[in-house]
Formats: sequence, C-alpha cells, structure tokens
Amino acid sequence: MAHFPFHVKEHTLPCQHIRSYARATAHSQEDLLHLAVKQYIPIGNPNPKPGDVTIIGAHANGFPKELYEPLWEEILRRAESAGFSIRSIWIADVAHQGASGVLNEHKLGNDRLFALSPP
Repeated sequence: MAHFPFHVKEHTLPCQHIRSYARATAHSQEDLLHLAVKQYIPIGNPNPKPGDVTIIGAHANGFPKELYEPLWEEILRRAESAGFSIRSIWIADVAHQGASGVLNEHKLGNDRLFALSPP
C-alpha cells in the first residue's frame, strides 16, 4: 500500500442558519448547524512559504469529501512535477450530508426541499 502524502486535520465549524424552509431544522430556525471539514497538509511541505497554493474543494451531491483523496494525491504529484508547492487542501461535507450530517442529525428537519433547492 502506498504512503498517503498528507497529514489530515479535522475541524468542526459553525455554518448557516436555514430560515427559508419551516422544517429544514427540527426544532428552531435559529438552530446552528456545523460543518465537518478536513484539511490536508502535504507531509513534504511542513514549512509553507509565501506563494504556496491553498486549494478549497467542494463535493458533489451524495459524494463524501473523502472520495476526493485520490484526486488530492494526483494534484499534489502534478504540483511537485510542475515546480510549485501546495500549502494545504480544505474540503467540507455540506451540513446535511456525510460527517456534517452526522454532526447535525438531531437538528435537521424533515423538509427535503431545503437540500434540493438552489440558493
């Protein structure tokens, strides 16, 4: 098995209040939801320099953030070949999916429209 080239830090951050849909949250529209965020720090760049690149990723509907780890490895490999360094890569699960959905499971309501409607 190949060595994973990142040190991974997990963060939990407060996120949006959902007020447009009455049952988007289970109790109060003022309930604060949270995001589960992962930060991938290249092991080969322990002391980032000015100009190193930070990548912010976003996942597709129904795909957890961890699905993209092979992509991060490939981007890191290509960055090294191209002569630039990656500072870190950040990606979060949206509030109602993946690890964020688990964090918010007792706060999410039963109105599916909030998850499917465009902002």
